[in-house]
Amino acid sequence: MKCIFLAIFISLISVHFSSYGEALFSVSSKDRGITAFDFVVTEVEREGSVSVLNIPNFQQRSAGASRWMMCVYTELALERGAEYWSSIYTDNSGDKVTIVLPETDSLDDPAFANVDKLGTQPMVSAVGMFKRFCGLN
Repeated sequence: MKCIFLAIFISLISVHFSSYGEALFSVSSKDRGITAFDFVVTEVEREGSVSVLNIPNFQQRSAGASRWMMCVYTELALERGAEYWSSIYTDNSGDKVTIVLPETDSLDDPAFANVDKLGTQPMVSAVGMFKRFCGLN
Protein backbone atom coordinates (compact mmCIF):
# COMPACT_ATOMS: atom_id res chain seq x y z
CA MET A 1 0.00 0.00 0.00
CA LYS A 2 2.83 2.40 0.87
CA CYS A 3 4.44 1.69 -2.51
CA ILE A 4 1.21 2.51 -4.36
CA PHE A 5 0.77 5.74 -2.40
CA LEU A 6 4.39 6.70 -3.01
CA ALA A 7 4.10 5.96 -6.75
CA ILE A 8 0.94 8.09 -7.05
CA PHE A 9 2.55 10.91 -5.04
CA ILE A 10 5.68 10.92 -7.22
CA SER A 11 3.55 10.86 -10.38
CA LEU A 12 1.48 13.84 -9.24
CA ILE A 13 4.59 15.84 -8.36
CA SER A 14 6.26 15.10 -11.70
CA VAL A 15 3.10 16.11 -13.60
CA HIS A 16 2.93 19.34 -11.59
CA PHE A 17 6.55 20.29 -12.27
CA SER A 18 6.46 19.31 -15.94
CA SER A 19 3.35 21.47 -16.42
CA TYR A 20 4.54 24.51 -14.50
CA GLY A 21 8.30 24.12 -14.25
CA GLU A 22 9.17 25.86 -17.49
CA ALA A 23 8.35 29.56 -17.28
CA LEU A 24 7.43 31.52 -20.37
CA PHE A 25 10.27 33.52 -21.93
CA SER A 26 10.59 37.25 -21.23
CA VAL A 27 13.36 39.78 -21.93
CA SER A 28 13.60 43.54 -21.44
CA SER A 29 16.09 45.69 -23.31
CA LYS A 30 16.17 48.12 -20.38
CA ASP A 31 17.00 45.31 -17.94
CA ARG A 32 19.92 44.44 -20.22
CA GLY A 33 21.29 47.97 -19.97
CA ILE A 34 20.23 49.12 -23.43
CA THR A 35 19.39 52.82 -23.51
CA ALA A 36 18.89 53.34 -27.26
CA PHE A 37 15.40 51.79 -27.15
CA ASP A 38 12.96 50.25 -24.71
CA PHE A 39 11.33 46.97 -25.71
CA VAL A 40 9.97 44.06 -23.70
CA VAL A 41 9.57 40.70 -25.41
CA THR A 42 7.12 38.41 -23.62
CA GLU A 43 6.13 34.92 -24.65
CA VAL A 44 2.36 34.73 -24.28
CA GLU A 45 1.76 31.31 -25.79
CA ARG A 46 3.83 28.20 -26.36
CA GLU A 47 2.86 24.97 -28.03
CA GLY A 48 5.50 22.51 -29.14
CA SER A 49 7.98 24.28 -31.38
CA VAL A 50 5.90 27.44 -31.79
CA SER A 51 5.87 30.49 -29.53
CA VAL A 52 3.82 33.64 -29.79
CA LEU A 53 5.61 36.72 -28.53
CA ASN A 54 4.04 40.01 -27.54
CA ILE A 55 6.32 42.98 -28.24
CA PRO A 56 4.54 46.30 -27.53
CA ASN A 57 5.30 48.90 -30.22
CA PHE A 58 6.88 46.22 -32.42
CA GLN A 59 5.76 47.98 -35.60
CA GLN A 60 7.66 51.15 -34.57
CA ARG A 61 11.00 49.39 -33.97
CA SER A 62 14.26 50.85 -35.22
CA ALA A 63 16.92 48.94 -37.16
CA GLY A 64 18.92 48.57 -33.93
CA ALA A 65 15.89 47.22 -32.08
CA SER A 66 15.25 44.77 -34.94
CA ARG A 67 18.79 43.42 -34.62
CA TRP A 68 18.37 43.11 -30.84
CA MET A 69 15.09 41.22 -31.36
CA MET A 70 16.83 38.76 -33.70
CA CYS A 71 19.27 38.09 -30.88
CA VAL A 72 16.31 37.57 -28.53
CA TYR A 73 14.79 35.04 -30.96
CA THR A 74 18.16 33.29 -31.04
CA GLU A 75 18.31 33.25 -27.25
CA LEU A 76 14.83 31.71 -27.14
CA ALA A 77 15.93 29.03 -29.64
CA LEU A 78 19.06 28.29 -27.59
CA GLU A 79 16.96 27.96 -24.45
CA ARG A 80 14.84 25.34 -26.23
CA GLY A 81 17.79 23.50 -27.79
CA ALA A 82 16.80 24.46 -31.35
CA GLU A 83 19.19 24.85 -34.29
CA TYR A 84 16.89 27.12 -36.33
CA TRP A 85 14.29 29.82 -35.79
CA SER A 86 11.87 31.69 -37.98
CA SER A 87 9.89 34.82 -37.15
CA ILE A 88 6.49 35.41 -38.71
CA TYR A 89 4.83 38.83 -38.79
CA THR A 90 3.54 41.43 -41.25
CA ASP A 91 3.06 45.19 -41.20
CA ASN A 92 -0.49 44.47 -40.03
CA SER A 93 0.22 41.83 -37.34
CA GLY A 94 0.49 44.40 -34.56
CA ASP A 95 2.54 43.50 -31.50
CA LYS A 96 2.43 39.72 -32.02
CA VAL A 97 5.35 37.81 -33.52
CA THR A 98 5.21 34.06 -34.05
CA ILE A 99 8.50 32.23 -33.59
CA VAL A 100 8.81 28.75 -35.09
CA LEU A 101 11.68 26.48 -34.05
CA PRO A 102 11.96 23.96 -36.90
CA GLU A 103 14.38 21.05 -36.92
CA THR A 104 15.54 21.85 -40.46
CA ASP A 105 16.11 24.98 -42.54
CA SER A 106 13.10 24.16 -44.74
CA LEU A 107 9.63 25.71 -44.71
CA ASP A 108 8.42 22.14 -45.36
CA ASP A 109 9.56 21.24 -41.82
CA PRO A 110 6.67 19.77 -39.78
CA ALA A 111 6.99 22.65 -37.27
CA PHE A 112 5.31 24.92 -39.85
CA ALA A 113 2.41 22.50 -40.47
CA ASN A 114 -0.25 24.27 -38.40
CA VAL A 115 1.24 27.76 -38.37
CA ASP A 116 -0.43 30.72 -40.06
CA LYS A 117 2.37 32.20 -42.15
CA LEU A 118 0.24 35.32 -42.70
CA GLY A 119 0.70 35.03 -46.46
CA THR A 120 4.46 35.46 -46.13
CA GLN A 121 7.43 33.31 -47.10
CA PRO A 122 9.36 33.42 -43.78
CA MET A 123 13.10 32.98 -43.63
CA VAL A 124 14.59 30.21 -41.51
CA SER A 125 17.66 31.44 -39.63
CA ALA A 126 20.49 29.32 -38.27
CA VAL A 127 21.07 29.70 -34.53
CA GLY A 128 24.82 29.16 -35.00
CA MET A 129 25.14 32.18 -37.27
CA PHE A 130 23.24 34.47 -34.90
CA LYS A 131 25.07 33.12 -31.83
CA ARG A 132 28.27 34.64 -33.19
CA PHE A 133 26.54 37.85 -34.33
CA CYS A 134 24.90 38.28 -30.90
CA GLY A 135 27.86 37.15 -28.81
CA LEU A 136 25.87 34.32 -27.22
CA ASN A 137 27.39 31.11 -25.87
